[in-house]
Amino acid sequence: MKRPTPKRCPYCGCQYTPYIRAVKTQKSCGKAACRKKQKRESQTSWLERNPEYFRGRYIKVKRWRDAHPGYQRKYRAANPDQVARDNRARLVRWHKRKRFRTEIQDGLFRRRIARIRAIKGTDIQETLNLKVDGIIAVMSG
Repeated sequence: MKRPTPKRCPYCGCQYTPYIRAVKTQKSCGKAACRKKQKRESQTSWLERNPEYFRGRYIKVKRWRDAHPGYQRKYRAANPDQVARDNRARLVRWHKRKRFRTEIQDGLFRRRIARIRAIKGTDIQETLNLKVDGIIAVMSG
């Protein structure tokens, strides 16, 4: 089998040699960011070509679950290893989301601090003290 010719990645622009078994189908280099972009594009285009695929699925699933009561409970009892793996994965996803989730006020406060830091010659503590003094003056006056 002859060696595949190098291709240029449409996302990062670097040259790469496609995997020999996927020469015809490989669209991007092996970098994670490029693969992620290619996958997102592929999924979006598939969804555009098949807009009705996920519509109405809930009704079918609900009907099936009504016809098979207790299925999930029995499955979980019969597959405790799978349940434990799912629970661990769910916990990891939850922690990952929690790390990026912040209170709205905290986010506003961080952005204000970043703006203050961007101005050269300003002292963050002094600026905050002025704001607090202003709030106290309004409340007491």
